[in-house]
Amino acid sequence: MLKRLIPFLFFFISLGCFANDPITLDWQTLRPEVGPNPVILPELSDENRRQIQQIFTLMKSDDPQALDRITLIKKQLNAKGVDADELLELRRLYIQAQKKVAETITTAFDGKHVRIPGFLVPIEFSDAMVVTDFLLVPVAGACIHMPPPPANQIVRISFPEGYKMKNVQYPVWVEGVIASSVESEDVYIVDGTSNITMGYSLNASKVVDYQ
Repeated sequence: MLKRLIPFLFFFISLGCFANDPITLDWQTLRPEVGPNPVILPELSDENRRQIQQIFTLMKSDDPQALDRITLIKKQLNAKGVDADELLELRRLYIQAQKKVAETITTAFDGKHVRIPGFLVPIEFSDAMVVTDFLLVPVAGACIHMPPPPANQIVRISFPEGYKMKNVQYPVWVEGVIASSVESEDVYIVDGTSNITMGYSLNASKVVDYQ
């Protein structure tokens, strides 16, 4: 009887071990497919593109002559059959659609124990080079030397135990429980405060060098 039970015991022990193993995620998993941008921008000549950019810049200017200059540029464009107001509205709708794509997240892994590789963007330290709060991103230097990636490509990590980092060029594995929620936060990065929109947060139980 005991001999019959032993294989079953090993079977259930093995199942238990696999059940406790974290789910390995890649960054594409966190970025659901949402289809192409429904807003199509028309082809413009380089000159027309510069003029539209001038209008956009002048719209944010405090210069009292800005409105006159905008009116003049719009007339020049209109003479070439280009409706500046229509293009600016299309631009607004295009950016709005792109933002929606960037903030589309998956809830499939909420509350689950996962592991994911990435690069650190440190936010808070408990000691010299011991980071306790950081952003995890798929590309080295993102948010520091480059613009932030889309929200669904940023995970906000909390690791009170602290991780002794080398520098932001070294990748790590982060393990813990993940949650999906689009949040914006003012965070201090390197030499100033930036408002970063993040799609996920993770309470880390382990942070180790990438192997």
